[in-house]
Formats: sequence, C-alpha cells, structure tokens
Amino acid sequence: MAKFEPQFATALEQQDFNRLNSAAFKVQELRDYGYVVLRVDANTEGAAHALAKLDISVPEPLTMTGSLDSHLVKWIGPSEYGITLPLAQKDAFIKAAKEALQGVFAAVVDNSGGYSFLHISGTQRYEVLSKLALYDLRGQLPLGKVVSTIAAKSGVIVYRVEEESLRLMVRWSFAQHFWNALVKASEEYR
Repeated sequence: MAKFEPQFATALEQQDFNRLNSAAFKVQELRDYGYVVLRVDANTEGAAHALAKLDISVPEPLTMTGSLDSHLVKWIGPSEYGITLPLAQKDAFIKAAKEALQGVFAAVVDNSGGYSFLHISGTQRYEVLSKLALYDLRGQLPLGKVVSTIAAKSGVIVYRVEEESLRLMVRWSFAQHFWNALVKASEEYR
C-alpha cells in the first residue's frame, strides 16, 4: 500500500499574487497561522480564571487584544472570539484552552482549514475594497478595530494591526470567488 503524505494547501494556493503587486494595491496570503474559535461568556463562573491561565483577555465589541506573534483575539460576537496565532503554537494552545476551560460552559474549535488569510496594503487599498465591501472601510477602520462584513458576496473579517495595511480573513469556500472579485476591482491600479 502506498504511503499517503498530507499536503498543506490553501484555497488560494494556485493564484499568482504578483498580479496584485503594485504600490497602489498589494495582496499577500499569510500561510503560517492557525485559527481557533473560542465561544465563552466572559461573565460565566470560572471563565475569567481560565482566560487568565491562557494569558488572554476577551476584547470589547469590534476590537481585538494580543498580537499576531502570540495570539490575536478578535471579537466576532457577544460570546464568540476568533483567535489567530502562529500555526506552530495552535495545537498546544487548543490543548491548554480545553484544560483551562474544563468545567466552564465554553467551546474551543480548530478552524484553521476554514479561512484564507490575506495581508492587504498599498495606497489604494480602501478604494479597491470599497468596491466590494458593504461596510465603508475608508476612515472607518482605525487600528485595533475588527469588522465582520460582506465583500463580493463573501463573509469576511477585516482588521488593522498596523497603520499601513489591513488583514482580511475569507472563508475557504468563498476564497476563489473573492479572489476573482479582488482581481477585477483592482484592475485600474495595476
């Protein structure tokens, strides 16, 4: 019997990101991150202690805490948080989270295969995305803000961790459609 070796691939693996590489608009796919969904009411008995053990704090609505170097916790809903962390740390974090939250009404789910993670920069990034997104990102996305919206009929999570760029997460099943719309929307800036 042949030995099967799994291959790590993303939804946008076959795309030529150099097509969208100019001073006006640039997109890169970030591959070395894991995504964990944490569902917990921070006011539940034992939740604060468990979160402290994990060295995370839940952010206020539409914001984030932490950093991409360790774990970036994004507010997704009243009791749902998306955690982006280096892929090499994901399994250990999930194990620690399940142990810390034992006995607390909570869920910890690995969703690493569920998203494509994009870094978007360039002087015209807001103009390109404004053609696709329902939420007006121009001037409405200060550092630290997280927005879940629809862009090119795809659910996306958009946020800023640095001044000159955005991070965007798009669900795997919509990534190709979103990519095609992004290519079309950025034509005038190439």
